[in-house]
Amino acid sequence: MAIKRSFLFLLMAALTAGGLAAQWRDDVARLFSRGKNYKAVAEAVLPAYDTLEAADKPDAAAILAFSYARQNDIPNETRWIVEYFETGRAKDSGFVFLDFLNQTDIIGYLNVWKMRYPFVSEIALVKGVGNEVIIPQGLMPIVVDVSGEAYYKFSLGANVLEAGQFKSGFNVLGLDASELFLNPGRRTYLLELKAGNLVLKKEIDLDVEVTSPLSLPKPAPSAARGRPIEFSLSMYVGGELVMTSRKTETPVSWKLNVPVNTLTWGWNPDYWINRDKPDPMRNSIDIVSAVSAIYNLIKDLLTKKNKNDPEPPKIQTVQDLSLVFPQKDPEGKDREMRVSIRLRSKNLPYVLNAP
Repeated sequence: MAIKRSFLFLLMAALTAGGLAAQWRDDVARLFSRGKNYKAVAEAVLPAYDTLEAADKPDAAAILAFSYARQNDIPNETRWIVEYFETGRAKDSGFVFLDFLNQTDIIGYLNVWKMRYPFVSEIALVKGVGNEVIIPQGLMPIVVDVSGEAYYKFSLGANVLEAGQFKSGFNVLGLDASELFLNPGRRTYLLELKAGNLVLKKEIDLDVEVTSPLSLPKPAPSAARGRPIEFSLSMYVGGELVMTSRKTETPVSWKLNVPVNTLTWGWNPDYWINRDKPDPMRNSIDIVSAVSAIYNLIKDLLTKKNKNDPEPPKIQTVQDLSLVFPQKDPEGKDREMRVSIRLRSKNLPYVLNAP
């Protein structure tokens, strides 16, 4: 009996939830059919929004944005259009529950926003098929897929690393690969996108871990480690030489084997940055050169080949990336430097500037 009651309870809950989901659509359709009372539409949808299923929220957010736009309430329109894109991912149902005229109005309204809203569908690392290392011009590429044109600023703390304009589609941010690998750890970047009066903010966390031959046990003193360097130490007291010593050291050499960043206005390593007076022009990347360096790879990812048996793309976008670099240890033996990179991004509160 208890099992039957539990089953009936779950069934009633599901039917009630389904009824509520259908009810709000019916209420909105009825209000739209009675005329252009957009205030009443917003007041009907707003209290129910938090209780809606995730699949219903894009429709509700779009209707709220549309209703507030018709009331010339820009702040509330912006709030709900951001909700429609960022939370709902612009996955509406097509508003088939409305009459044809109102359905057309809302879809037309959203299409205008879709042409100008800088919706970021992906922020990712680039991986070569077969674990091929993709570091053109010594840059570690980060791909940003954005739906529309927008001005952008990419920062690390107080330093602006890049700034410019994103075009619709795949765009490339470039980080100095050698700097990342020589100074591994976690970095938190800020990506700001500006379209009109709206500024979207994305926080990008990049975790870099490096395992290199330098972490291996040191070789015996007798092992060959390269060209020795001789130097002498002398100690004077009152201008008189009291002790002298001669020493020989053999330095350990270690190379990253990462392509050198040859961009004319390339991103400068930390030791070139004046921390007290950061200069955005000095700490920036020539994005045209960066995109040019990786253009063919990105094109290969996007182009659909007109063949019966199309070739697989040479690169793919990923959130986690592992790279292997051949190295020599102090004894001259072949070793590997392994780099693990993890990228995660999240939305920060948007900013609506005054027109």
